[in-house]
Amino acid sequence: MSINILYCFDENYNLQALTSMISLLDETSEIVDIYIVHNNPESFTKLSKIIKSHKKVGKILITKFDKQNFTFPNVENSHVSDATYYRLFIEDLLPEQLDYVLYLDADIICYHDPSKEIQNVASSLLKSENTIASVRENFDDTEKNDINKRLNIDADKYFNAGAMFIDLKSWRKKSIMSASLEIINQKNKDLKFWDQDVLNVMFNNDLIEINNSFNYIINIEKDTLIPEETIFLHYAGSFKPWTVRGAIEKNSIYYMEQYRKLNLEKFHITHTWKLSSLIYLIRSLFNLKIINTKYPISFLSQVIRTLLR
Repeated sequence: MSINILYCFDENYNLQALTSMISLLDETSEIVDIYIVHNNPESFTKLSKIIKSHKKVGKILITKFDKQNFTFPNVENSHVSDATYYRLFIEDLLPEQLDYVLYLDADIICYHDPSKEIQNVASSLLKSENTIASVRENFDDTEKNDINKRLNIDADKYFNAGAMFIDLKSWRKKSIMSASLEIINQKNKDLKFWDQDVLNVMFNNDLIEINNSFNYIINIEKDTLIPEETIFLHYAGSFKPWTVRGAIEKNSIYYMEQYRKLNLEKFHITHTWKLSSLIYLIRSLFNLKIINTKYPISFLSQVIRTLLR
């Protein structure tokens, strides 16, 4: 029995998504059908050839996000783009016969075989009256007060939408797309965490809670022991392993090891501000953090090449 995985991203996250996919395909014991919502499918189609022949790939269906007449709040000057909102539109973009999907953020890495657990949660969700299943967040009192004030919901039920099971029949029945747009219009500037806030307003009382093995938030700066039961590692937040600042931290290794399977380069390196990248590179030479990269000479060479482009 195949498992259904959904990614929503734009061309800025092509390599991150592909890295996530190869990690999943190499770990799963079941066939995976991958559904992608993308603003520019052609930019990913060529790259997808890397995984199309994988023995665990069932189908790869890429659907263009063509609803360009919407303005999504609070994405400017943030680490996310409009693509974070794409999943709110899936009722129009995924095949009608599909009963469920597990949505994954493109910055998630598969750590252990997820197949059995995915099938178990999907089965439970489809038998329930709930629409989604996800992992709840743990907040301090200040953060809870902020959520209560901004969104007027129970902060103890706030979930992280980076990994989210969706009952598509229930989703369509409740017209989530229209309801989401209404929430965006009403709350707009209060949507600090973008579509995740929208989804939490929507499903605050319509959620099956699952354990954090499906969405283990990894602290990239700490050399922590990953719990054995972990299924998915999530590089959540703005501090990413494919930046120079992130790549010199020990916990970037889980991402880079998967990226190398793509046979492109030893490191995936991007720059938001090249000067900032250069500063972090120089610091890594003095504090010896560059050793964390496993291949320090190659890392140094590749960063310099990308800075000079």
